[in-house]
Amino acid sequence: MKPVIVAQHSITSRLDQFLDRFLRPIVEGKLQSTTFANGADFIRKINQYSKEERRLRPTTIFTTIEISNFHTMVSHESMLITLGGFLTDYLAAPVIENISIARIVKLTSLFLNNNRFYYDNKIYSFTKGAPSSLLFTETLSNIYVFQWQKLLLNEPLIGRELFGR
Repeated sequence: MKPVIVAQHSITSRLDQFLDRFLRPIVEGKLQSTTFANGADFIRKINQYSKEERRLRPTTIFTTIEISNFHTMVSHESMLITLGGFLTDYLAAPVIENISIARIVKLTSLFLNNNRFYYDNKIYSFTKGAPSSLLFTETLSNIYVFQWQKLLLNEPLIGRELFGR
């Protein structure tokens, strides 16, 4: 089952649009160096990587990791803590366009805790994650995965390798 939110004018839908337009540029800017925009961008980055100290060899191993249903795995509390930490660490000031980090986290809490969906004549709410059909869910997921990414890239053996998602 994959819940899809279709109430385009609901409060959570409007929060989704507002928060995503507000935070996506910040998140994408921070993740730009480790994000492959498309296949051509991947080829460009791997060509650049291969020219540095002859890193690309016949023994090079390519790995992909896919996390299915990630958008429903993370608790709201963990997501909010991670969002607050990300904004504190990567914003030049504790305010964006007159909105404080605390207010952004509260608005995100409203978004996460008030998504409902209808299935089999019953109304359900998300106790973890958020609907994958809303754009802000992707932005939140990127922030959360970025924390894992930082830990991974701090490993001495991995830090010099090509990494992207």
